Amino acid sequence: MIRRLTLALPWLFLALVLGMIAWDQLRVRSAGVSGVTRDPVCGMEVRRAVAPSADHGGATWYFCAPECRAQFVADPGAWLRPEVARDAARDGHLMRGLPTWMYQVGVAFVLLLSFGLFEAIGRGKAAPAAQAKGSMALGRRECLASSRPGDGGTPGLNGSSPLDFAGRLGGLELTARAEGPALPLPWDRPAPAAHAGPGQGMPRDGRGPAVARAHTGPALIDLSWANRILRWAPLQTIARAVFVVFFLVIVAAGLFGNQNPAMNIAPLLTWTIWWAGLVFLVLYAGKAWCWVCPWDAVATWMERLSFRSPRRSGLGLGLKWPRWGRNIWFAVGLFVLLTWIELGMGITMIPRATAWVALGMLGLSVASAFLFERKSFCRYGCLVGRVSGLYALFSPIELRAASPDACADCKTADCFRGNERGDGCPTFEFPRVMKLNTYCILCTECVRTCPHDNVGLRLRPWAADLVREGKPRVDEAFLAVILLAMTGFHGLTMTPSWPAWVAATREAIGGGEATAFSLLMAAMMAVPILLFWGLSRLAAIWTTPHRTGKLFVAYAYALLPIALFYHLAHNAEHFLMEGPKVLALASDPFGWGWNLFGTARWSMPPLITLEGLWVIQVLMVLVGHVYSLWISERTARRLVPERRRAFLGQMPILAAMVLFSVYSLWLLKQPMEMRSAM
Repeated sequence: MIRRLTLALPWLFLALVLGMIAWDQLRVRSAGVSGVTRDPVCGMEVRRAVAPSADHGGATWYFCAPECRAQFVADPGAWLRPEVARDAARDGHLMRGLPTWMYQVGVAFVLLLSFGLFEAIGRGKAAPAAQAKGSMALGRRECLASSRPGDGGTPGLNGSSPLDFAGRLGGLELTARAEGPALPLPWDRPAPAAHAGPGQGMPRDGRGPAVARAHTGPALIDLSWANRILRWAPLQTIARAVFVVFFLVIVAAGLFGNQNPAMNIAPLLTWTIWWAGLVFLVLYAGKAWCWVCPWDAVATWMERLSFRSPRRSGLGLGLKWPRWGRNIWFAVGLFVLLTWIELGMGITMIPRATAWVALGMLGLSVASAFLFERKSFCRYGCLVGRVSGLYALFSPIELRAASPDACADCKTADCFRGNERGDGCPTFEFPRVMKLNTYCILCTECVRTCPHDNVGLRLRPWAADLVREGKPRVDEAFLAVILLAMTGFHGLTMTPSWPAWVAATREAIGGGEATAFSLLMAAMMAVPILLFWGLSRLAAIWTTPHRTGKLFVAYAYALLPIALFYHLAHNAEHFLMEGPKVLALASDPFGWGWNLFGTARWSMPPLITLEGLWVIQVLMVLVGHVYSLWISERTARRLVPERRRAFLGQMPILAAMVLFSVYSLWLLKQPMEMRSAM
């Protein structure tokens, strides 16, 4: 039952969030007061039905939050001057953050959950040596179990899910088990024969004997219907063509449209709809963006001079990516650079700059397609792919080979080399041994080329890859910490206090604004890295024979859920509050006074009230914190089998997680300068 609930958790969470949004809308509509107006203090569009109000000058004024109402009541004349209204329309609006009581409740839950982890790990005496050895063996056996046919990367059988972990938070003991054969459990079923008998299990396309999948019950679900659809090669071309059209609209609007960001669709569609939507997409569909990526689509079509032709027919030189660059440091550098450009230069409010950044990414993709073999840029250099690749370790979607026996019997390796039905893996992955989502771009070429119909999409629990024992990478670990630092930095720059920080830094160093911003950004990126390194050093000194660097790299992956869910919480603010404005801009994407669909004059209210948004944001931070606790606990069990030492060693790491989660809540508590106003 627990395993079934673990598999269902992502979809239950989605249903809960959508249900909260729907309930919030019903509450607004049932109030009996219709219409949308603008808060005169912060410029935010609010629904009259649920907004605080105040009467002045014979009129009723509505506000997004009690804080705005209090400021208005204190001095109404100050907020009704025409120049104030013009500034609000030009510069965007201020979004109120979490109320103090909700922030305090969130912090209390973070501390209670974290204390529960201490209680679960630290209780009892140290395990005997034989038991510790058994625990270590169990960790290895769980890792092997996660790669069994049909297991879909589901970690181990003992303490293998956040629900199991939640039980331990409630006081259940962790027990070491002696080494020995694993006992069959109710959800395990014997695997069928690797190959179906004559005339049985033939795939619908008649490509040869189908491989019977060996399932372990609710550990995963094969998406066989999706795999049949994905084998239709033109589908991806059609989907990519649609997104290329959107890409061209963004570029054209950015370059030639009205440069007022409130009247141009390019900034809103790029930084609010796409960038926010990308994180939500990764949470449920992994690297699905790569399947429709317009940059790669245009680059591939240009290199092959065709919408659909094999890679070997292209015009590219096919050079190998430099050996020294076969890591993701280039992508990490691009991510930091884009963050500096986005926030330091304010391109989210500059349509033309947004278009040039989009064209710059296209240029990198095209140059790589003509210079290097396969999709080397997607593997090593694309910042979007590498950020989503790390986040995709959390995704409930995976593309895997179903039966190792079928792969072992295969002599052609068409999934890697390609055949007449499609290309080999463009990112140099061997589907027969691929265990992680990081570098798979879900191109589904292996689904089409596998002669045994043995590769396909499957559903699995959240975070399956993050608890798998493997070889952590230094570059990925640093990107994980940088993601956490930069998402927090992004939120910090949108607070009203940020300009004062920049001004104070300028005065202290005697430099320009760009220099002050760069120094502050470097500090905000360095502090989390140095803090986590220092706490990893403390963990190494206290408990383990492992070096600081090994602990830093191993535990850095446990920070990904905190980064991911804060990223979601922050972007939910933009997506739900500002996203609906795209319906009005769709009728006049260039800001030229068009009204193509009759929506240009629409005043679009947010999809949710501030009260509803706050609840969703706190919930997201808490979910991310729980998953990080679970992943760090599994990591500690692998590194330190002896329970007392694991307890002491995890204390510094736990302190880091508490600090980062509380910092996330604090950021959500701050007022935020939003990107657009209409």
